[in-house]
Amino acid sequence: MRRGYTFFELCAVLLLAAMAASAVLPAGRGLLDRMAVVAAREAVAGLLADARVAALTHGGASVHLASGPWRAWGQTGDSAFAMVQLERDLAVTVELSRGRAATELSYDALGLGQVASETLRFRRGQAASSLVVSGYGRVRRP
Repeated sequence: MRRGYTFFELCAVLLLAAMAASAVLPAGRGLLDRMAVVAAREAVAGLLADARVAALTHGGASVHLASGPWRAWGQTGDSAFAMVQLERDLAVTVELSRGRAATELSYDALGLGQVASETLRFRRGQAASSLVVSGYGRVRRP
C-alpha cells in the first residue's frame, strides 16, 4: 500500500487554494487602503496637536501641507520640528478645500488657529477619510 497523494489531488488542492486567495485579495487590498488613509489622517492630526503645543512654548507655530509629493511638516520660526511623508511612505494623497495644492495652518502664542476652517480629505484607492480643522485650530474627524 502506498502513502501520499496523486498529482491530480495536489493540483486540485492548489487550484482551490488559488481560487480562495483570489476571492480574499480584493478585500485585503481595501483593508490596506483604509489602514493607510487612517494612518495618514492620524499622523496629520498628531502634527496639528504638536503644533498647538509648540505654539504655546515658542510663541507661534504652523503646519504646512504641500503636494508634489504630498507631505506635511510643523514649523516654529525657521526650524521644522516634524515631517510626515504622506505620499512617499503611505501612498496617500490629500485633497484640500478650495482645490489648492498647498496650505498653511498657523497657531498663535495662545494655541489658537489663525485661519478659516480647512477640510483635508485623504485618499488611497477607494478608501477616503476627512479631517476638519476649525478656525480656532481644533481638529474634528467627521
